[in-house]
Amino acid sequence: MTVRQESSVRPGVEGSAQPPTPGRRRRSRVHLGPFLLPAAVVCALLCVYPLVQMARMAVSDVGPANLIGDWAFTGTENVREVLDTPGFWQAAKATGIFTAVLLVVDLTIGYVAAQALARRGRLSSVVLSLMVFVWALPPLVSGSVWKFLLAGDGAINAVLQTLGLGRVDWLSDPSVALWAVSGVAAWASLPFAILIIRGGLLSIPTEVLEAAAIDGAGPVRRAVSVVIPLLRPTLMVLVILVILYAFRSFDFVYVMTSGGPGTVTTTLPYLAYQEAFKTYSFGTGGAIASIAMLAVVVLAIPYVLGVRKEEGS
Repeated sequence: MTVRQESSVRPGVEGSAQPPTPGRRRRSRVHLGPFLLPAAVVCALLCVYPLVQMARMAVSDVGPANLIGDWAFTGTENVREVLDTPGFWQAAKATGIFTAVLLVVDLTIGYVAAQALARRGRLSSVVLSLMVFVWALPPLVSGSVWKFLLAGDGAINAVLQTLGLGRVDWLSDPSVALWAVSGVAAWASLPFAILIIRGGLLSIPTEVLEAAAIDGAGPVRRAVSVVIPLLRPTLMVLVILVILYAFRSFDFVYVMTSGGPGTVTTTLPYLAYQEAFKTYSFGTGGAIASIAMLAVVVLAIPYVLGVRKEEGS
């Protein structure tokens, strides 16, 4: 069998192959279907299926007697019952405060710390390694450690008494408990925020910063007029991730306060857990979790659209 090979010939010069046109690349098509199919199946089993079951519970009468079996459809009865309960709105308020604390801490302290760690060096490497260790700690472990430190006879109160200050009931005072738990959750998520912002800072061309400095812009002016506008897509993504983290932060509340004192630190994830696994009202728990998920989607849509607009411009 003879294989015929055709070559491009430059006009006027016989037998000479035409050199590749500058800027013209041969594109090879890679079919990712066989590789994406297993990932799609795993994602459907681990993510989509539980969400569908949660949505079904939200519109059904589900209890211990019929958990394994047929669920009677109740429509929006569970949602209306949840919205008419004062405890739900208290949990929504606690979740809002919890989320606000995380956003303020992660965006402000995270930006300042990222600026300080943007310079490459041995000290920055050591600090970043410690931050990764803090971020990688399981919430149950870090929450238990902070519960011990914030106890009435814990190390933090011992330091305050040594300094001549009064003792603070961090986890049993209704006016302080939510702020304490929120601060611990912010401490746990701060390393992640610093790493994200630091990556954005390192991607900014140094020529832009040098040009702003030559024009006479000081550090604050450079941050407001140059750095933050260039970081806007990164900060938008970080805001979405922090909101998602806040709305799923069940561990710290469970370990440190169990929703107390009273219901002060009961957030929406913990309220859904209480309804589903303590009172066995699975339909009510599913309704609370569905409302929380819908709130996250509504809050995230403007930021997602903003990121797409920034990338498209």
